Order: sequence, then structure tokens, then C-alpha cells
Amino acid sequence: MIFEEKTISSEIVYEGIVFNVRKHRVVTPSGESKRDIVEHSGGAIMVAVTNEGKILVERQYRKALEKGFLELPAGKADPDESPEITASRELAEETGYTASSVRHLVSFYPTCGYSNEYLHIYICKGLTKGETHWDKDECIEILEYDADELVRMILNGEIEDGKTIIGILFARTAGEI
Repeated sequence: MIFEEKTISSEIVYEGIVFNVRKHRVVTPSGESKRDIVEHSGGAIMVAVTNEGKILVERQYRKALEKGFLELPAGKADPDESPEITASRELAEETGYTASSVRHLVSFYPTCGYSNEYLHIYICKGLTKGETHWDKDECIEILEYDADELVRMILNGEIEDGKTIIGILFARTAGEI
């Protein structure tokens, strides 16, 4: 049985650069409860395939888990920006590449239990190398891997980032890589 929760009150308790946190008071079938919701503008993930058939990945340090991760290039949407524009912009900023073809593969909610974040995965082909334009606090290593190697790394637990796992395995299943 699916039920809805009626919101009694709602207020932003934290306003940040990447996300906000909103506290809700709600009515459930068993009474009153509270919900903390992370509000996020969403973003795009790019499965960028070089003309040689390699997939671009980034190695970045992630403070939340105190270690480096291999990830597909990705980025947060700017206000009122379409996901496809986000994908093209972030691909160029983070990797220096532009793509002549940017096609939608799949969209998903990564953490629907506490966030409204909605992510969009794109396959990017026809790449042309240019200059990166990293944010001043970004430190990214750009690497290239064969699709088979990335799948092996996922299956061996070497790639742990959820959006990267979904992007690589979805693109492989769809016959894109």
C-alpha cells in the first residue's frame, strides 16, 4: 500500500553551495514525523568515448570518504540549465573535450530516501580535445580506459562510485561501449 505524507511545515535549515537541507514536519498514517530532505539541482554524467574507443574517467579525492575515486566526468546543473547543456559544459570544463554527439542514456534518482537529486547520463562521442577549465578547488586526473577494463574494475570492486557503475553498465548493456 502506498500512502502520501501531508506536509505540516517546511523550512530550510541549511543553505549551501552544492545543496540545501530542508526540514519537514509531516503527517503519516501512524502520526506526526520529521523528514530531512537534501535539495539538489541535479546534474549530468558523461560516458565520453574517444575516437580510439577509450572511455574518459577522472580520479578525484572525495573528502566525505577520505579517499580517491575513479569516476565518470560529472557535474551539477546551473539554475535553469537543461541536462544536455550541463553535460556538454561539464565535459569541456573537466576534461577539456567537446563532443559532436551528446545523447541521453538514462536518468535516475540516486538517493530517493532523503534527496530530490535527479541525475542524467549521456553518451558523448565525436570528441575534440581542448583546454580544461577546472574550478579553483578542483584537482582532477583524467584517464582513459577500455570499456572491458572498466567493467572488470566494477565487478572487482575497484570502482565504487554509484553514478559511474550505472553509467558504464548501462552504456555497455545498451551497446554504446
